[in-house]
Amino acid sequence: MYLSKRETPSSRHGILRRGFQAAFPAVALLLLAACGGGGGGGNDPPAPPATNNPPVVSAGADMSTALPNATVSLSGSATDDGPAASLTYAWSSSDSAATSFSAATSAATDATFNAAGTYTLTLTVNDGTQSATDTLTVTVADAPPTADVFPADDVDDADPNHGWAKVDAATVGMTQGGLDTAATVAQTVPTGVNPGSGMIVRHGQLVHSWGDIDARKEMKSVTKSMGGITLGLAIDEGKLTLATKGIDIMPTFGTPPAGNATAAQTITIAQLATHTAGFEKQDGNFTAVLQFQPGTTWSYSDAGLNWLADVLTTSYQQDLSAIAQDRVWKVLGLNALGTNTDDVLWRTNAFRPATRDGGTVQYRELASGLEANVNAMARVGLLFLRKGMWKNQRVLSESFVQQVHTPLPENAGLTLNQPPGFLFPNATTDYGVLWWTNKSGQMANVPTDTYWAWGLGEELIVVIPSLDLVISRNSGQSPSDSSPNVRAWNDDKWDGDVTVLEPFLDPIVGATTP
Repeated sequence: MYLSKRETPSSRHGILRRGFQAAFPAVALLLLAACGGGGGGGNDPPAPPATNNPPVVSAGADMSTALPNATVSLSGSATDDGPAASLTYAWSSSDSAATSFSAATSAATDATFNAAGTYTLTLTVNDGTQSATDTLTVTVADAPPTADVFPADDVDDADPNHGWAKVDAATVGMTQGGLDTAATVAQTVPTGVNPGSGMIVRHGQLVHSWGDIDARKEMKSVTKSMGGITLGLAIDEGKLTLATKGIDIMPTFGTPPAGNATAAQTITIAQLATHTAGFEKQDGNFTAVLQFQPGTTWSYSDAGLNWLADVLTTSYQQDLSAIAQDRVWKVLGLNALGTNTDDVLWRTNAFRPATRDGGTVQYRELASGLEANVNAMARVGLLFLRKGMWKNQRVLSESFVQQVHTPLPENAGLTLNQPPGFLFPNATTDYGVLWWTNKSGQMANVPTDTYWAWGLGEELIVVIPSLDLVISRNSGQSPSDSSPNVRAWNDDKWDGDVTVLEPFLDPIVGATTP
């Protein structure tokens, strides 16, 4: 039988020590795991990242401005839960084509607008992660009307510009070279003929002139337009209308000759003022016959215009020259404020008797008869350009001014009479009331709103509203047959064809910035 050796106490202590040493690392690891690991802390889940809110943006209050200098100063701002240095800014407009920013990526900037309207401006702010916007409204008004410029009264004989403010072409958007070309054309006249004078006026200021602008010349048919101002005065006063019949004012209207009596009963003021009454062209001492039935044919007629002058004189029972002197020329600063006839003269009649039936009232002629200088002519043009106003005084109603360059629709379908030597292209659609117009664009390079007074020898008052432009020109008259077999500038063959005007007007229009 085998008997084991009895262990001593010291041996048992060793066994216990070795077992403890073997077990300690495992226990320690369990304890460390339960405590969250080493390093003196627990093992809690990581904290979530901080929340990033979008910036809070303010574009500023709504604003308003007006052309032509339509600029506003913007002061946008933003707050954010991050560092302010990280914010970026961007301005934009609802109409980018009409808006410019001086610093589109800055909170503070200027915005400039080139057109009237209502604009929404947006400020966008970004913090690197998120962005936000705010808007403001800018209302841009049209430019306030500028004060119209007029010449001073022509009362200083020492003033070479006779009251007009003189400006360089460039300051009013014109090129001097084109004006020089037009002036050369204007002064290219038949041998021995006085080349006359001219003025080009823009925005009420004298831009260019040639010749003696104070020298009076015979106006020929420009009289129809200048003298026709008295028709506007009569209409504005309610003395008559375009629909009034001549016979209603003047019982003997249209006669003699006696053969006119029946047809003359129907002739209106409008027909007299638009060459559709039917009278033959040439006038005499009451010899002109009614060549056409009234209101059927457009036929240029000096006789019809002289009948219109008779009707107006009968209505006023005053000399038309005296009326024009007191109510027009004096107001326009001419004729030494109505005390002489240095600038405008209405001569005594060349065809019809100066007085009638033993009376003392002086009658005038509207077919021809005025003499004027280009200073006076330009002032008349400016009066019409300004729609009947002169400085602070209304001379003519705006409606009459509009009427003179508005062809009457009832004339469009009429027959056009073109006797030998006369053309009058598009007269039925383009002739207004005592003024010619470019309504159908016969002169392709000249604005269609252009209208003008026009007499033999290219006496001219040209008004171009869209360019704020007035052109006046006068000259001496050419001798008979001064340009054999052709129509030439300033010759004796006036035919109503605008082609002859284009070499003069085209360079002026081409030199003018709208």
